[in-house]
Amino acid sequence: MEWTLKTMFFLRYKPTIGRRFLLFFFLFSISFSSLSLWAKPNPEKPLPPLEFIQGRFWRNFRLKDYILKGSIQAAKDTYPITLILHDRSMEYRFKGLPLMIYVEINPEASFVAYRNRSNEPWQPITGINRTKHILNTDISYEDLSLDFIRWDKIKPLGTDSIKTLSCWAFDAYPGSSPSAYSKVRYWIAEDYYALIRAEAFNSANQLIKRLDINSVQRIGDAYVIKEMQVATIPPGKTLSSSKTYIQIEEGKPISPKDTENLDSDNYEKYSQAGVATEMESIEKK
Repeated sequence: MEWTLKTMFFLRYKPTIGRRFLLFFFLFSISFSSLSLWAKPNPEKPLPPLEFIQGRFWRNFRLKDYILKGSIQAAKDTYPITLILHDRSMEYRFKGLPLMIYVEINPEASFVAYRNRSNEPWQPITGINRTKHILNTDISYEDLSLDFIRWDKIKPLGTDSIKTLSCWAFDAYPGSSPSAYSKVRYWIAEDYYALIRAEAFNSANQLIKRLDINSVQRIGDAYVIKEMQVATIPPGKTLSSSKTYIQIEEGKPISPKDTENLDSDNYEKYSQAGVATEMESIEKK
């Protein structure tokens, strides 16, 4: 069970091994926990310098070249998606809809853009537009960018234990950066320098978004999330007002050159029957 919990959050082995393993979705994006009310970091134990932790985090943050097939299930609609991963970038292609989203996450800045068709130029999404939700889901463009890791004001909170993993906790504040959140609390695993939890709050310090990871699966030599749940929480409440489920059904490695001519309607050309195996259910803490 311990290996399942570890791969569930950051999906890579220790950095000393030197191999890149598959990361997926709200690890690429913002990983809101369902257990925020009980998280109490211990301020007594000192932390390494923030700059050191951030440097190791970005050094380890890499994506293998993979193509994944799944769906985003909102309250009223289900959107089949193809997700293409490469290095620090992710491209979402919505089957049957004129929508493609590109996200690139770098230490200096993130880049988020959209286009309607593959032969059109990418249109950057900037400023307050990043806070808008994607279609009618609980996921915003901001949630895909991990910008809070780069916010200027970050306060170390101490140490904590998340799913048996020792970690460091921080509060990040957006300052002048446009954001739907007044604070993001996040946790970095001590042994892996990987993001394992984050929580978003409003100006009244109330939790407003959360994510639950329900299961993981193995695809080739990598572990990827099987199902996750993103929930919007009304301020001051503990129950969600809406939920979005992200599910991955199958996937396989793909060469970077193949992605250039890939379109969401010919995914089956690249898919492989039975490639997704050994799915493990995750019990909630």
